[in-house]
Amino acid sequence: MGNAAAAAHDSPRPTMTIRIYTVDRHGRIISDRGTVDVRPAAVLPVRDVWAPCACPKCRVETGGELVDSIDRNHAAAPVDLNTMRETVGILLDSKGAPAGPAPSGAELETLTATLRGHLDVLMPEVERLTVALPENSTLRYCALACLGEARDRLRVEPSPRYGGPAGHARRLARVLNALCDHHEQLACTSRHKQPGGGPR
Repeated sequence: MGNAAAAAHDSPRPTMTIRIYTVDRHGRIISDRGTVDVRPAAVLPVRDVWAPCACPKCRVETGGELVDSIDRNHAAAPVDLNTMRETVGILLDSKGAPAGPAPSGAELETLTATLRGHLDVLMPEVERLTVALPENSTLRYCALACLGEARDRLRVEPSPRYGGPAGHARRLARVLNALCDHHEQLACTSRHKQPGGGPR
């Protein structure tokens, strides 16, 4: 086997192909990042420091300056909270109330599947950050309760008694939004617990 053939043989094949795009509340595509091949990492990166924290508290203590590396780390993070909240915003306003009429038919099915996919990605990350907290931590208790609610929402099917498919999608959106808040708070707490992880 030649060197080129060996290299092709050894290179990891894509394990998943996804198309990344954002839709508005009517199901129209408003931005499209194209198709991405997700390949398995041959060697996982090892870091001995946490990325700079971007929470409001740390921004104030560092003079309000946001280091460029924060944006780079957020862009490379497996959890895209901005995209998740954009999806939530199709169904809910900033106070958690319905944001106008929900999409219907195939558009609502696609939106519901997107919400479920976001939950599948976010829940393990929230759980990973939660189990590191002390058992008597209020933050741990609240995050675990929210995870339990999310699992319940994923198990149930839409019911005409509770608003049908649109009501089901809004309940998924509410628990997704709550988990986004928990993830931000847990990640900030985790950074501050690490040596050199944030301002004291």
